[in-house]
Amino acid sequence: MINVAVLGAGFMGSTHARAIKSMPNVEIASIYGLSKSRAKPLADELAAPWTTDLEQIFADQQIDAIDICLPGLQHREATERALAAGKHVLLEKPIAVSADDADAIVALAERSDRVCMIAHVLRFWPEYVVLQRDATSGTYGRPRQALAYRRQAFPAWSALFARSDLTGGAVIDMMIHDVDALNWILGTPQSVVARGTRNPKSGGYDQVQMMIDYGDTWAQVDGGMMMPESYPFTSSLQVLCDAGALEYNFQAGGRSVEMGVGRNEYRVFPDAGDPETVAVEQADAYAAEIAYWIECIETGKRADRATPADARLALKTVLAARTSVEAGGLLAVPI
Repeated sequence: MINVAVLGAGFMGSTHARAIKSMPNVEIASIYGLSKSRAKPLADELAAPWTTDLEQIFADQQIDAIDICLPGLQHREATERALAAGKHVLLEKPIAVSADDADAIVALAERSDRVCMIAHVLRFWPEYVVLQRDATSGTYGRPRQALAYRRQAFPAWSALFARSDLTGGAVIDMMIHDVDALNWILGTPQSVVARGTRNPKSGGYDQVQMMIDYGDTWAQVDGGMMMPESYPFTSSLQVLCDAGALEYNFQAGGRSVEMGVGRNEYRVFPDAGDPETVAVEQADAYAAEIAYWIECIETGKRADRATPADARLALKTVLAARTSVEAGGLLAVPI
């Protein structure tokens, strides 16, 4: 039995905790949260204990692993303390909100014999997994260019989004999903140029377009959280290859990703032959990423998906995009 503590009882902490509860041979040892109004109902729902004492969790020798779903500014300290206490770590994205903190986390993870993984969920999202496989298999030749977008109204599920000083704004906290997916497909980016709009609701750059140079190919990323209130959560990833195009489109039935019955479609457009709508086996991506983390813990292998190094590269890419935005979009910033 693997005993896991979940740090954070907000939207992501709740999502992770519910996924953990569904798994065999895994027990929620504790849920940490400073807000009783969130932590206690979640703990009661999952028949798990909860605490406001973080020291107790790090000191508890019965706890094997810690799932960190705290604000980004707390990621470095929480990871340092968890690894120092001999715990395995799953750290919610972004890995951090500064390059220095990301570098420190990567160095700690490389020195540790514990499993340390970053929860970049798109690497476990069924359609993204299939699209990445198809784009890199050679079946359709080499990827030549890509477009990713992710758009929504200003999120209502956490007050943190109004604090870009804590989250980094949509360019860091939201668009990093698509940047990491593109890096997974296209490789190591070289530079980025970007333009963006500052949101008075948060003070951050919450609607951004960026162009990422991968050397022999390039990608455009568009999106943010300044869409009208009536706009449904929408995301897409499109990759043009030498001999075909791959396209995944998702649109929720409401303003948030989990609302209503929406559109979820992966299509392949080969150079020779008819377009095909591909049936992708569905699975809970959050449960899949946590199951992979648990598998790594059980088998003693180092995670090779959603690694700290992968997450650091995604962070440095979006930090470079923000630097370019701050320079008026006239500067191609090296990564």
